[in-house]
Amino acid sequence: MSTEKNGFKMHKDFFDRCTFAIENQFYMEAILMEYAAIESRLETMLGLLGAPCNKFIDSNLRRGINVSQRIKCISKERQSNAVFNKSKLPFKFFPDLAKWISKRNEYIHGLFKDEIKYTSRIAKSCEFSIQGLEFARLLYNEVSRIKRLVKKDPNIIESTHCQQKCKV
Repeated sequence: MSTEKNGFKMHKDFFDRCTFAIENQFYMEAILMEYAAIESRLETMLGLLGAPCNKFIDSNLRRGINVSQRIKCISKERQSNAVFNKSKLPFKFFPDLAKWISKRNEYIHGLFKDEIKYTSRIAKSCEFSIQGLEFARLLYNEVSRIKRLVKKDPNIIESTHCQQKCKV
């Protein structure tokens, strides 16, 4: 099986697993998978945009660039890069995604620190996992759209200098 077909199967499996987890009330598992998928799609998007903080740089350097920095870089690119002219992402997608990531960190890292917060976080985790799956779905669709554009016209991507623009 080709790498492209393996990748397609893996990504389809992600959506199947997340849906299964949500339907069976394994919300934390869904949230963990969603975060991993979102992180992967952000990295791929930066790679497509030619940003220096993408997956093709040295892994030690790449590990130092967190998800929030990637969101910040892509947000700036969205304002000026022609590839985003026909984006289907909502206008506030990246700021809302950044809020979801921050809230996810509170959910996961603070889950067992406070009994009162634990109860409310568990109660809200279903809605939160559904929201994360929607963010992941929108990012998957956007990355696929950009891949099609780049395949059609490799010159559509403007050279970026994320380290200067985003102070990564």
